[in-house]
Amino acid sequence: MDESSNEMAEEKKSEDIPTPPDHFLEIVLATKENTESVGWLITDDEEVIKKEEEIGIPFYSTVSEGANFTHADWKDQACVRQARIEWRDDNRVSWLERHMEMTQGFICVGETPGLFVLGEPTHERVDLTDDQRQFPDFEKMKAYIIPGGCGIIIKKGTWHDFPVSVGPTLTTFIVNTKEVIDALTSMEEPAPMNFGDCYKIRCSDVYDDVTLRFPDPRPFIEKLGLTDTVKRRSIKPKSERADTSSPSVSKEVKTYGNRVKRVEVGNWGRDRSDSVWVVPVLNVESFDPDAYGPSVQPHLNKVQPEVANRGWRDYGNKRGLSRIRSLLRRHQIPCTAVVSSDLVDVPEVANQLRNFQEEDGWEIGAHGANNSNGGHAGLSAEEERTKIATCLDRLGAVFGGNNPTTWLTPGFSVTKQTASLLMDEGVESLLDFVDDDAPFGLIDENSDNTFVEPPVVCIPYSMETNDFSLVLTRGLSPREYAAALESHVLQLADEARDSDKPRVVCFGLHTFVAGAPASVYELDKVLAKLRSASNIKWATAKEVTAAVRHGKGGASREASIPAISRESALPRPSKGVLRLKAEPCETLEVNMNRVGLILIDFQVDFMVPGGFGEQLGNDVSTLRRAIEPTQRLLAAARKAGLTIIHTREGHRRDLSDLTALKAGDGSTIGSKGPYGRILVRGEAGHDIIAELKPLESEIVVDKPGKGAFYQTDLDVILKNTGIDTLLVCGVTTEVCVHTTVREANDRGIRCIVLEDCTASYFPEFHKVGISMISAQGGIFGQVSNAASVIDGLNNAMQSV
Repeated sequence: MDESSNEMAEEKKSEDIPTPPDHFLEIVLATKENTESVGWLITDDEEVIKKEEEIGIPFYSTVSEGANFTHADWKDQACVRQARIEWRDDNRVSWLERHMEMTQGFICVGETPGLFVLGEPTHERVDLTDDQRQFPDFEKMKAYIIPGGCGIIIKKGTWHDFPVSVGPTLTTFIVNTKEVIDALTSMEEPAPMNFGDCYKIRCSDVYDDVTLRFPDPRPFIEKLGLTDTVKRRSIKPKSERADTSSPSVSKEVKTYGNRVKRVEVGNWGRDRSDSVWVVPVLNVESFDPDAYGPSVQPHLNKVQPEVANRGWRDYGNKRGLSRIRSLLRRHQIPCTAVVSSDLVDVPEVANQLRNFQEEDGWEIGAHGANNSNGGHAGLSAEEERTKIATCLDRLGAVFGGNNPTTWLTPGFSVTKQTASLLMDEGVESLLDFVDDDAPFGLIDENSDNTFVEPPVVCIPYSMETNDFSLVLTRGLSPREYAAALESHVLQLADEARDSDKPRVVCFGLHTFVAGAPASVYELDKVLAKLRSASNIKWATAKEVTAAVRHGKGGASREASIPAISRESALPRPSKGVLRLKAEPCETLEVNMNRVGLILIDFQVDFMVPGGFGEQLGNDVSTLRRAIEPTQRLLAAARKAGLTIIHTREGHRRDLSDLTALKAGDGSTIGSKGPYGRILVRGEAGHDIIAELKPLESEIVVDKPGKGAFYQTDLDVILKNTGIDTLLVCGVTTEVCVHTTVREANDRGIRCIVLEDCTASYFPEFHKVGISMISAQGGIFGQVSNAASVIDGLNNAMQSV
């Protein structure tokens, strides 16, 4: 095929005819694996010549040749030419051709890559009719980026266009036949042909309902670093080559954008060197209903409006969003939601997110205007600046009044100026780069490399833990997807033990992928496992950035809440002594910094009229008497900045943590009750009552047994927060409260049980239970009441 004016082809069509909707090809970096169906990639890969196909040449011991490519004998009339290809503004694919008796070969000369539109052969497809085999299948066609110095031998029947420049002038080495050259050059103007071995079609003649296009390749190759001005294969003598042993500033600028350079952060995690920080990032996206977007059935993208793919994405925001919220809330996991600003015009979505922000402490980040219309690709610096500022302002006006400080560019359409523009707009956490598993900084290129608080912290948004990549691109099942997340985190945890810094990984979630029922079901199991690990910390992007800037993992091991919880946002007093009357002591004095409040099992199933407890014949009013004094105590503890821990008794949804003994005693655990399945996590009955609802910053421990230490990480929490004294409230006195207090006593933790903040269905049991605690000189604890503790807290704060 000659380089005749393909871009002029469409001029033959009347300008009065409306342009059909666009169908953009997927753009990918060519590899041996993804080009197998269309040709043979020519690279310098050592394995490109298979050992079994080697041809030894006696004259040259240093040379190995591979077997001849199938269909590459060139009909005994090979024609070898060189072509120069300039950049073209028109990204339409106007012409496609195929050859059935021979193939063509293209090699990119020098360092400049090229774009090759290649479609799988259709002539032997058994699923097509005879007529359909005469035309290409757009769904089996891609825009391949082939690096400079590499090339491809296309297979018989492969549909292809002439190579396209990706910006710089492209020189190609072309091998085909004289027959094809003669056929192409004999035409006075472009037109379809079926001459000899050259069958050429005009795309608009075949598909009048769609315009085939390839994406702008420049952002893609820029991100891959394929246009680096430092030549990868310099022909200069080694002594004259530039030293590339360490990244140069120009390399960093090319990788991360103009005006910025990468800096490594200090030992921000030296106190948590054995940990992995996991950041769930939920993409809440808006799509233009008349534009193309991610597809569950890509072939349906040929027609617009198209209800299946559009509805699939809408379903994510209608159902998947709330489903993921419930999943994360069940495991007390924080979330950064990166949101399309167009969604501020969709009240049912915006209102949900605002509630999640207020009730669960979700961080709201920015994800551009929408995930249609090409994102930021091709925008001028001023256009992109306006787009970024508008997005941040719109989200800030709806979600709390402050503009988001976390950003993910839609569709990874990062330009050379994106990072610097975001820096100018006050963005602090950037999720656009995937080339590490530790955070790093971006600073102005003129700044000192020792800058300790970079204006922008890049948090790796790993493709290996992205639901879109794993489920839609790689085709993993929901179970395989969830298992991949677990394996990734556990491997990083192993590596972190030998490092002076923790690893960081984002779980990239989409409402229409991770929010599907099967995905949530499998994620629930994996999150439960990861959530119980003491060396895994869950955080928002904003929290990672704050930890990096402060030079350590949020707090030291001596005073931090481990992976099972977020750090408390409430101030803790730096000194002070809590003095109170606690039987059998006349006056008890304890260090305020080492006191925590624990509220045991104030749950709907146990305490709400008409609930499970009452259905068993119990009088729940006896338990509810403890609510009012506990409310007063909780308010005072929050004001004093105590660490506050809530517990809930309950079981996994599959009841795999329910012992045979507990299940076999006539228990109805797991059966349907007034507030969902009884004592099952995630059900309404399992929740803590509204009167004592935990704040987002407070710790919630889910326990499968009666004691709060059994099969939980409560012991780790207390050690890492330095707590050695617990103020104990909860129900029931003789069962879960008693069991927890006894377990704590064996671990060297003092328990002060508040008589009026604990209760039993049976008043006599409560009375005896309280007496047993303080008997014999306080055999396993002391007893006080809400009023005494509240007075003590107030006095301690006043003395500081």
